[in-house]
Amino acid sequence: MFRIGLGVVACLVVLSGCASRSQGITMATPPPSPSRLAPEVSLPLDIKQYADNPCSMLSQGQPVTKDLAAGINEGGSTCTWRAKTPQQPQMTATIDQVSGGLEGLYRKRVRLPFFEPTEIQNYPAVRYDADRAVPDQGRCTVSVGVAEDVLLTVTTTIADPNTLNYPVPCPDAELLANAIISDVARN
Repeated sequence: MFRIGLGVVACLVVLSGCASRSQGITMATPPPSPSRLAPEVSLPLDIKQYADNPCSMLSQGQPVTKDLAAGINEGGSTCTWRAKTPQQPQMTATIDQVSGGLEGLYRKRVRLPFFEPTEIQNYPAVRYDADRAVPDQGRCTVSVGVAEDVLLTVTTTIADPNTLNYPVPCPDAELLANAIISDVARN
């Protein structure tokens, strides 16, 4: 009996020692999902002032458009420089104030077969194509985040598949975006 009593007391002491200072297991909380997907625009560029006359974003005689027809505004916030020959690119530049800026584009990226972040003059940008996984058939679109809620979207389209730039049209779009950003920053 005495042994059973000591055994019970020993168990109670051990159990009470375990229960007296329960630290518990601290579960790590998973980090919150990132609310922001796109890089921030650190130095916004005011291009909203050109929305009614988007062709005025680029001064006349820029090397990137010198061999194209003069830019014309066909309505909205888009300027179009038409190719004079099928070997030259047709280029458009749009001031997009409605899609939610670069953040809006990043939120749509899963639906875009081609989505490639890049940078144009220290502004975050994206090369993308809504139809193809590679912009290799004479068309490329580059959207530059010039403000948190505004994109400068440049598209180049080359009609002739035998043209040197047809398989790699993005440099043409980037040249136009660079020229526009330079001109707007100067003004």
